[in-house]
Amino acid sequence: MEEKKKRSYSAPALEKGFEILELLAEVQEPMSLAKISTTLERSKSEIYRMISALEHRGYLSRNEGSDSFHITNKLFDLGMKVPPVGTLVEAAFPVMHKLSADIKQSCHIAVANQQRMVVIARVQSPGIVGLSVRVGHHLDLYKTGSGRVLLSYMPEKARADSLNMFEKTDNDFNRDECEELIGRILSKGHARSQSPIVSGLIDLSFPIFLGKTKEVIACITVPYIVEKGISLSLSETESYVREAAAELSELAQTYSGF
Repeated sequence: MEEKKKRSYSAPALEKGFEILELLAEVQEPMSLAKISTTLERSKSEIYRMISALEHRGYLSRNEGSDSFHITNKLFDLGMKVPPVGTLVEAAFPVMHKLSADIKQSCHIAVANQQRMVVIARVQSPGIVGLSVRVGHHLDLYKTGSGRVLLSYMPEKARADSLNMFEKTDNDFNRDECEELIGRILSKGHARSQSPIVSGLIDLSFPIFLGKTKEVIACITVPYIVEKGISLSLSETESYVREAAAELSELAQTYSGF
């Protein structure tokens, strides 16, 4: 009996729309119709139809008097409505505010989006000095404390696929070093690492688990900065972040129904 050939379906219009959104997200600046068309190597007429549809649906917008398009917050808002991440963010803010008040530091929550970590919530430090990461900030998983924690707790196949991709696309990626860091994180249950953004800053990152399966849904991080006479010690701060992560894990389980 002959095997039936698998059918492959395509949706060209939908794919063009995704190409436009992904391009604007990557360049992180407004682009004109002509520039989008040239970059994607597609005709202005087909790009125009896609842009008009995306603008009509609220995914793209233009500043008054400008012909350049930028992505709106609609995609982010949609992502935040998806359980359990959306419900976790709603429940997390009281915990995050209490943590920041106790340790006089800022904190943020990040999730994995394919091979990148993305910040989805933040609370600024109540102290005079503090560093907060903007919502929407993203970097490759292996480059940050948050990302390394998320990478470490991925299912083995997903983690291996990510490491393979980094090897192919980033000449600066050191797989042996990354795997050693992953081993340490899994052994300790968290990451204490130098910030990739500010020299001398230490990121304290703890996983947030979902349900009894111990799936990691997100990561809470404190960019630890010393403010004389106010800051707790690094170890004391770490204890507070650990407690907050445990509380958020309980909330995630409650809201997810697991």
